Amino acid sequence: MAYMCADSGNLMAIAQQVIQQQQQQHQQQQRHHHLPLPMPSAQAPPHAQIPGSLPYGGASAVWPHAEHFFSDVFGASAADAVFSDLAASADFDSDGWMESLIGEAPVFQDSDLERLIFTTPPPPVPPPAEAIAAAAARASLPPVASATQAACSSPSASDDSCSAPILQSLLACSRAAVTNSRVAAAELAKVRAAATDSGDPAERVAFYFSDALARRLGRGGGPASPATASDPRLASDELTLCYKTLNDACPYSKFAHLTANQAILEATGAATKIHIVDFGIVQGIQWAALLQALATRPEGKPSRVRISGVPSPYLGPHPAASLAATSVRLRDFALLLGVDFEFVPLLRLAHELDGSDFSVEPDEVVAVNFMLQLYHLLGDSDEPVRRVLRLAKSLNPAVVTLGEYEVSLNRAGFVDRFANALSYYRSVFESLDVAMARDSEERVTMERCMFGERIRRAVGPGEGADRTGRMAGSSEWQALMEWCGFEPVRLSNYAMSQADLLLWNYDSKYKYSLVELQPAFLSLAWEKRPLLTVSAWR
Repeated sequence: MAYMCADSGNLMAIAQQVIQQQQQQHQQQQRHHHLPLPMPSAQAPPHAQIPGSLPYGGASAVWPHAEHFFSDVFGASAADAVFSDLAASADFDSDGWMESLIGEAPVFQDSDLERLIFTTPPPPVPPPAEAIAAAAARASLPPVASATQAACSSPSASDDSCSAPILQSLLACSRAAVTNSRVAAAELAKVRAAATDSGDPAERVAFYFSDALARRLGRGGGPASPATASDPRLASDELTLCYKTLNDACPYSKFAHLTANQAILEATGAATKIHIVDFGIVQGIQWAALLQALATRPEGKPSRVRISGVPSPYLGPHPAASLAATSVRLRDFALLLGVDFEFVPLLRLAHELDGSDFSVEPDEVVAVNFMLQLYHLLGDSDEPVRRVLRLAKSLNPAVVTLGEYEVSLNRAGFVDRFANALSYYRSVFESLDVAMARDSEERVTMERCMFGERIRRAVGPGEGADRTGRMAGSSEWQALMEWCGFEPVRLSNYAMSQADLLLWNYDSKYKYSLVELQPAFLSLAWEKRPLLTVSAWR
């Protein structure tokens, strides 16, 4: 897939051609749904061609055990062959990259996952016995007095995402959990009987929140997912497939990477030496896309691009092998683009690093990237975040890109935090409901592996230092960034226009929107409820 661009400062054409190509693909799939997907074209790209399926494993995606995928970290494997095919066409295909991470599965096969974006079949009709049982469970939900009904907290003043009776009952249970755990447990049992991981969005989100609340009350919960049972930070084939499923169905990672890349392209301009510091790198898919954009600048290719990668916590305690594999792929891709490239892994925790570890040269233009990673440092104290931001400031970057989830789960007390999280994930689950069938096993697995554990960490038993599921809204990030000496940089009209056009790649495009939050945040929203926010600073 190829996306033409008039100049390196304008990526709007990416989204326009995304729309055209996905429409053509949709038509072809309707006529020839039994045929395999086409291989990437081997035709050399014209001037200013930039990658198609931009970013897209998602910054939170995780590498499975590197030794499973690469018998020799610096040697050849089936995944290496796939990558070589993609790079040989000088046209980065992120879907191929993602699928190469999943065991030894064929990469360009006709997969149900490839059709999820455009499939919105009606929900299955439950058998009569199940329907009767579900109706009885819903009828037994505890009534919620009008005086205690609370709307979920959210940036939207008109938010009614928690108006469903099962969610109102769940909110009442969360309030009771603070004052009378026995009453809360009794009422929660009724909610759990009505909740299901295969129902509508309200029933599904209630399934995971009731499980987390049951654990908080000490009443036990459902079994941990295979991907998180032993260590939630360790990856597996299943979890990698879950990330691909999510990124095929929704534009969240695409929006974040595309917008951040545009800000970096504009800030680095015609620089000949570019140094990107990535706090929280995983597969590096975002940078393969950026490398191709840099390789086609009208000003010419940079003489050198260097990436210093601080590993994401999701890579676990031993990230060296995973980062070595990332380095090989980016290096080989850059070689075929004719870009002098260097990848430097920094295998210490972010708070253990200092400016000298990055070896910034006087003639390098530095860009720092925090993509859905800085929230890992949130806690009762701001000092861990401030320490890393001060480190970033000491590198004198031309731009700092920040991507974060737009929900306040850090400072809020339990009841407000529960309501905020419920509103947030209800919107996320609604966006998935449009893109994926309710009887989709891939959807159930993805929601369980990716969101079930996050919900448990946010509103489950942990409190104080034991609570790790912290996220912050844009106002809190603004305060932290400005405290550390950064000032906001308004994203360009190009960046906002291409992000807007990107949304037209989805059947549910009319429910997605872009929301500008002061002073210079751009949020991707579902039905006007901001979910993921990107910003640039200097």
